[in-house]
Amino acid sequence: MKIYLIIILWVTNIPNLDAKVSNEDSYVMAAVSKVVNMISDSTIWNLDSSGIVGVANPIDRLGEALSHGDYNNDGIQDLAIGIPNHDFSFFGTTINNTGVVLIIYGRSNGLSSFNNQFLYQTFESDPPNLENINGVESDDFFGKSLASGDFNCDGITDLAVGTPEEDYNTINPAIRQNVGAINVFYGSINGFADLGAGSTFLFQGTGLGIFFDGSISANDRFGWSMTTGDFNGDDCDDLAVSAPFEDFGNPSPTIIDAGQVEVYYGRAQGLSGESEFRDSLSQQSDDIPESSSETNDQFGLSLTAGDYSLAGIGSNNFDFLAVGIPGEDINNVTNAGAVQVFEGGSNGIDLQNTSVIWSQAGDIIGIVEEHDRFGSSLTTGDFNNDFVDDLVVGVPREDINSSGINDAGSINIIYGDSFGLSSANNQSFHQNFNGIIGTAENSDQFGDVLTSGDLNNDSFDDLVVGVPRENSSSGAFHILYGSISGITTDNNEYQTNNFSPLDEMGFSMTIADFGNGGELAVGIPGDDIFNGNNDVGAVEVFKFTQPMLPELIFSNSFEGLSF
Repeated sequence: MKIYLIIILWVTNIPNLDAKVSNEDSYVMAAVSKVVNMISDSTIWNLDSSGIVGVANPIDRLGEALSHGDYNNDGIQDLAIGIPNHDFSFFGTTINNTGVVLIIYGRSNGLSSFNNQFLYQTFESDPPNLENINGVESDDFFGKSLASGDFNCDGITDLAVGTPEEDYNTINPAIRQNVGAINVFYGSINGFADLGAGSTFLFQGTGLGIFFDGSISANDRFGWSMTTGDFNGDDCDDLAVSAPFEDFGNPSPTIIDAGQVEVYYGRAQGLSGESEFRDSLSQQSDDIPESSSETNDQFGLSLTAGDYSLAGIGSNNFDFLAVGIPGEDINNVTNAGAVQVFEGGSNGIDLQNTSVIWSQAGDIIGIVEEHDRFGSSLTTGDFNNDFVDDLVVGVPREDINSSGINDAGSINIIYGDSFGLSSANNQSFHQNFNGIIGTAENSDQFGDVLTSGDLNNDSFDDLVVGVPRENSSSGAFHILYGSISGITTDNNEYQTNNFSPLDEMGFSMTIADFGNGGELAVGIPGDDIFNGNNDVGAVEVFKFTQPMLPELIFSNSFEGLSF
């Protein structure tokens, strides 16, 4: 009787593979094709693109923020683009820097201008309420931050839009500047309502009303950063929103720019600011004994969420919330930076369960140094395909001391395991790391922007590192691919913006399948278009080669067989 041995090898990111089997009555089938990851094409989108509504203006800065989601429930991801400096003209009157969000819908062959639309804050004035009184105004910069999730549990993605420069106007008291606000726009089978009608408007810690005061104070900049996760395991997305410049102290603030995060829990009725449907987190909270607020901590300057523990998979699927604290002092080292990770639970973020603070102290690669600002940026992905999310931390002010390069920047990767994030096998990369394409330079700030997703359809999330200050702020990004051992430098890619100073390529980034497989959308808010207008802004969407089917070799003689 003959025994047939079939070996199937899918080769991804493996430079060489050698195999030798000896059995004259056996057969082998081996895949010897190698997936070569590469950018294959790209498309530029701006307000001058064919079919896009609106008119490009100088200093619009289209692309300062990006997000994606299936906003019309057609099974294809759509792209949301923040244009925070866009002016609004209304019956001959121009309102400067109100801001707008452009929605470009995905189709079977990729993003299309068909049915694209703008989202604004409300134009209504009657009846008077917080949203109407604080609608379209000058210098709001609506669209500075974006986050997508299903906040009303209807299976369709919704969009939260941050306006951190929003002023607080009420009928009576004096204006409070830059308190910040968010709008939540709800998706439907037809996408968003015209001009974004029917959104939910929220100030920090508030429900809707006229005279609500709450924790609103000037220069908090609520809405600076946002992230989405399911923190209470109810299969409905929740929204975390930061106010990283929140002050503490009564009657006068004594702890300046300490920072705070609000968590709004999704439910069928959507997001609401009532206290029973939200939590407030800060290092000032009595329930978080292992930390304390300090001036300039900027708790919440960056946010991300993920399931960092294998124990969470299954019926107890609670996401963790990671909070960047780049101004945190570590061992009396000023602005060294930290990340605090909170665990979710059946009642939401579990303040009774000890949170974990990560920094470059201890077993994490790196040295605690002044002004490194570890935690300035964050992202989450499963880079080794072990079904547990991993955390990436940007350290954009990291100096490469061996080369004498200041503010070159670096990143740290902390992997999740059965019990949560672990220092085991943690990694660090910078532009002078062996195998990384590119060169570290003063003030590059590698790692200032991060995003993750599967670009080459191999089931491993990949990591994209933005360097918007590269080459006189022309900007660039690096792609580091995931593998069974985590992030690797194999086949890493580097893309610049043709040395156009001040374009800031990589200022924002997001990864999604807009109809052409995994694609990378990159914000270039400083881009000047052909008519000479400065900082109009653009988004470049990069397509990638998809894996080839393996080449199969069959043999009934294994002696001397190699690949």
